Order: sequence, then structure tokens, then C-alpha cells
Amino acid sequence: MMLRSSVIALLLAGVAGAQRPSGGGTPNPMDSIRRLPNYRPAHDTVTLLSLQRLEKLPPAQQRDWFAYIGRSTAEYAHDTAVMHRELRQAHMREMVRAPYTHDFSVKPYMTPAWFATDTARRIADAIASYQAPNGGWSKHVDFTLHPRQPGESYYGESNEWQWISTFDNDQTTEEIHFLNLASRAHADSRYERAIARGIDYVLDTQYPNGCFPQVYPLEGSYHDAVTFNDNVAVNVLTLLDSVAAGSYPAVTNHARQRAAAASARGLACILDAQVRVNGELTAWGQQHDPLTLAPTSARSYELTSLAGLESSEILDYLMSLPTPSPRVVAAVYAGANWFKRVPVNGYTYEHYVLTPKAGAGPLWGRLYEIGTNRVIMANRDGKTLYDWNQLTDRRSGYGWYSAAPAAMLARFDAWSQTHPQAP
Repeated sequence: MMLRSSVIALLLAGVAGAQRPSGGGTPNPMDSIRRLPNYRPAHDTVTLLSLQRLEKLPPAQQRDWFAYIGRSTAEYAHDTAVMHRELRQAHMREMVRAPYTHDFSVKPYMTPAWFATDTARRIADAIASYQAPNGGWSKHVDFTLHPRQPGESYYGESNEWQWISTFDNDQTTEEIHFLNLASRAHADSRYERAIARGIDYVLDTQYPNGCFPQVYPLEGSYHDAVTFNDNVAVNVLTLLDSVAAGSYPAVTNHARQRAAAASARGLACILDAQVRVNGELTAWGQQHDPLTLAPTSARSYELTSLAGLESSEILDYLMSLPTPSPRVVAAVYAGANWFKRVPVNGYTYEHYVLTPKAGAGPLWGRLYEIGTNRVIMANRDGKTLYDWNQLTDRRSGYGWYSAAPAAMLARFDAWSQTHPQAP
């Protein structure tokens, strides 16, 4: 009862704004979208995990969700207290933004021979140093420059306390992956501890229904949605499957067992979230409501929809399972059949430019209107558009079309030969 009462008080007070280390003068290297005339804030006017919504749940679900939010709140308080203490000890008033880079991932050139180099070890040392107190990592951090310094943020886009920590842009899962490969070449207890803490973080983030948010501790707005965008759920489940299979020697048998159970619950979330239209299974959205699992929106131009790219990645994951259940097989067939109905032909899409070209294609839209299967898109004003030529401030920098599902469908054709659809 005391935990529930404390969580209610924090929800009413608005946890997201409390006790944050101050931000300020560090320039943001990304384009400043707030200056654009059509700017509209992200999906932050809807609180997906509000007290009012939680109290409508059955009692058992209420207990699970209040316990989860309580753990998130406690972790957030601990993380920020660590930073406040660090700032005081360094005689600093605010954090310094981490060095910025657009993305971080394990690249194809990072072979076992490369991981044996001093360069790989320096990067691994830096990655371990940027691990947040909660065990995860933020994003846009350049690990090639230096280890984290006292008072330096874990985040590379600004010196505000946000995205600490996240699965967005492949983060946390890729840092764990990198450290595991580095640990094979350079036995180092620091890497092993960071891997174990990182996997514990991943397990801690899982919602009571088996799904995963984009940011944990919870940050509010669209970050609390069940996230398939940027391959979040698939990245997490792929990692957990590898942990359960013993590919991460740094973790305990207990952690491997937890990973296997968490992966099974995450798979159930994916299957539960597959959207039905007129009673027929179709695809998935980029984000789904954490309580109802209905598709929802995120940033102003990421409209409630069915998602071409993310759904293709989900189907690839489902087809990778060694012993798919009948429910998984049914989900794959339904998803593949949906993709076969919605291609866009007669166009090329290169360097963010859609160009008519006879015989070109197929392409698939990033977002599809639910019910009509029309490709939709939006500028930052959030108004639904059906014509790429009407895009202005979001024409570049966001992939509105992709040819990637073609390869997924080719894999499906091969997969279906050994996984027949139930009669």
C-alpha cells in the first residue's frame, strides 16, 4: 500500500520534471526543430501511464504496474542523485554534454582481429565508462575520443537529463554486444561487470505485459510506448536469446534463465500486439499503447499507423526462431500476406527522394493508414499527407520508403517451404 501511495504521489507531481541536473548552454548539434514554423511538440500531451488509466486496470495488473513504476521512479532518483553528487564533488553547476556522434554500432569491419587491437580496447574502456548508474547507455555518444569525465553527461545530443538510458538507435544492446566481443579478445573484469549490469538493466526494463519501452527509467510521453520503432523490441529479444543460449560468458546461469523467460514474454508481447483489421491479422505499428497494445503515435510526424520497415524486421525475427509455435507461424503468414498486398511500384527512392520510374519497385511505405493501407506521412505539423511531394521540413532525414521488405518476403518464400500454414 505504501509503494502504491508513493507512486500515486509521484505521478500526480509529474516525476519527469523533478530533480533533474540542469541543462543549458551546450549547443545541440542536431537541427533545432523548435525554430521551424510548423513545429509541434512530440506526443507529450498524452500520458500513457497516467494514474487515471492505471486505476482502470484489474487489481492484479494494477499491482504489477504500480510496482514497475515504483522501481522506475526509485532508479531515476538514484541515477540523478549520483550525478548531483558527482557535480558537487567536481564543483560544477551543470553537466557537460558528452562528445557527439550520429550513431554507434558494431560494424562489419570489426572482426576478431580488429577487436584484438588497442583501438578496440580504448573504445571498450570508453563504453564501460559511459554506462549509466542504471546499467544502460544513452545515445549519440562518440566513444572514440575519451572515457567519460566527472560531470559529463551520458548523452551526446545535449546536456539535459534525457534518454538515460535507452534502446533507441540500437543503443544499450549494441554496447553490450561490443563489450562481449571485446571481452573475448581482452579479458577484463570491467567488461564482464559492465555486460552483466547491462543485461540486468535490459531485464529490469521489461513491462509487466512482456513489452519494452524506448527509455528506462520511464521518461514520459511517447517514450513510454511499447516500441518497435528503430527495431527496439527485436534488438532486445535478439540479445536475450543470445544470452539464454550461452553466448555471453560473463552472465550467470540465473541471468541466462531470466533472459530465456524474458524473451518468451517479449515474444508473447509481439504476437499480442499484431494489429487486427476487420478481424484479420496484419502488421505492427512503430509504437503501441503500453496498456491496450493499440498502435499509437510518437513524434509529430510519426502517425498512428502500420509500419512497413519495423513490421518487416519483426517478421524476420519471427522467422529466425528455431522452433516456431503454431501462433508464430500464423503471425508470419498473416504479416507476409499483408506485405504482398501493399507494395508501391513504379518509383525509386534514393537519398530521400521519391522519383517516378516505369518498372521500378517494389517499395513499401514507412507508415500505412490503418484500414485503407494507403501510405501516409507528415511534416512536423503532424497533418496526415498522402503525397510525398507535399513534404517540406520532413522530406529529408527520415526514410519514408524502403525496399527492405522485398528481401524479407524472399526469406518468407523459403521459410514457408518448411513451415506450412495450418489448415
